[in-house]
Amino acid sequence: MNKIISSLTLFLLFATQASAMNHGVTGISIHNPWVRSAPANAPVLGVFMQINNKTNNAVKLLSADADGYKRVEIHRTLNDNGLMKMVKQPFAPISAGGKLQLKPGSWHIMLIKPDKVPSKGSMVAIKLEFDNGTMQTVHAEVKSGQKMPMNDNHGH
Repeated sequence: MNKIISSLTLFLLFATQASAMNHGVTGISIHNPWVRSAPANAPVLGVFMQINNKTNNAVKLLSADADGYKRVEIHRTLNDNGLMKMVKQPFAPISAGGKLQLKPGSWHIMLIKPDKVPSKGSMVAIKLEFDNGTMQTVHAEVKSGQKMPMNDNHGH
């Protein structure tokens, strides 16, 4: 009987320690994820959020995925000789102890070719993968938002 209690105590001790270590290794938190609402025939939708990195190491957002879309890509809006372009990126960097703001006109995630455009108020589950091994699924609400500037140098 004492062996069973000792084994159970050791198991709980290791399980608790492993859970604490996993939480400490992760150090990634996601805030305010949302998807910009779009017309029913929209070919793409933008996803925005804030990602906090509370670790002592830089982290990369490597990929995002969501069911019901042909592709999900990480993008950044860049100024190319006065023309604003959304450019696919291989990853999004998040500095040690820093944060990355995915917002219109900057870093964002693109949901491409939806099977069905989600309606305003619905939720989209988005899986995020980081280079430190962290995988997180966020539930982003579809809501109105400011438009992305496509070209802020058009002679006005």
